[in-house]
This record gives sequence, C-alpha cells and structure tokens, in this order.
Amino acid sequence: MRRWIVGVSIVLFFSTDSTAQSNNAVQLDLVTYKQLGAEIKNLHGKVILVDFWADYCLPCKKKFPLVMALHAKHARNGLSVVSVSVDDVTDSEARERVKSFLVGQRSTCRNLLLAEKPEVWAPKLKMNSIPSMFLFDQQGRLINRWTGDEIDLAAIEKRIAELLNSETK
Repeated sequence: MRRWIVGVSIVLFFSTDSTAQSNNAVQLDLVTYKQLGAEIKNLHGKVILVDFWADYCLPCKKKFPLVMALHAKHARNGLSVVSVSVDDVTDSEARERVKSFLVGQRSTCRNLLLAEKPEVWAPKLKMNSIPSMFLFDQQGRLINRWTGDEIDLAAIEKRIAELLNSETK
C-alpha cells in the first residue's frame, strides 16, 4: 500500500510539473508604451503584425486563434506577431485571465501586457477601441491599421503576403 501511495505521489508530482512547464512556455511580459516601441524596432527586417486585445473583449478573443494561425503559417517567411493585451495591469485577476487565455490558445508569438493606463498609450497610438491591429513593413513603417469591424483577417493575410513577397523580389 505504501509503495502504491509513493508511486501515485511521484506520478502526480511529475504531471503537475509538466503542466507547470507547459504553462510557463507561454510568456507574458509587462511593457510600457516606450518599451513596446523598442520591441517593434528590434524586429527590424520582419513584417510585424501587432494585435491589441483584451480579455473582456469577445471579438478580440474570437479572432485570436486566427491570428495565431497567421503567425504559424508565415513566421518562417518573416512575419512576427506581437500580442498586446490592454487589460488593467493593476488587476491581478485580469492578468491571470490573460495568461490563462494565452496558455489555452498555445500562443507562440510575443505576448505583452501594457503596464500603463490607456490615458498614456491610447492617444499616442491613436487608438480608441479594440480589437485593433497594426501592420509594419520590414523597415518598421506603419503600413496599415485596422480597428473593430474593419478587421478582415483574409485581407490582412493578403497584405502580409504582399509585404513578405516584396522583400524577396
């Protein structure tokens, strides 16, 4: 009996440990508006899609798997997707929901959480609603911006493909 308990304990330990490892595979980093700009600048040479979303935004969460599919399909060709949550950084429960959502989505892109209130970053980004997506070319120039209902992922993918193909010509 004792051997059985020890065996079950070891199995539970390792299955808990592997779950923790898979949860840790998705990283969520806090950034300021200025640090977000530096993140984008550091991706020079890549086409960059920045996806602004929030846990409380159902349209944001509905399109997220499609954004991850774009990332998976085009990353090897030079696309970099940056997921930016605009949830309240001071709310620890919101931060946990964001992290859990990203883990559930198996988000493989760069995942960020803005560490400042919207009053700081929204006017600078000229963004008044979410979901919002910004597309940058390989030189770091803002090429397109989409918000709310105007987000058409098929059209965005077409634009990404054009930018990726323009670099190879």
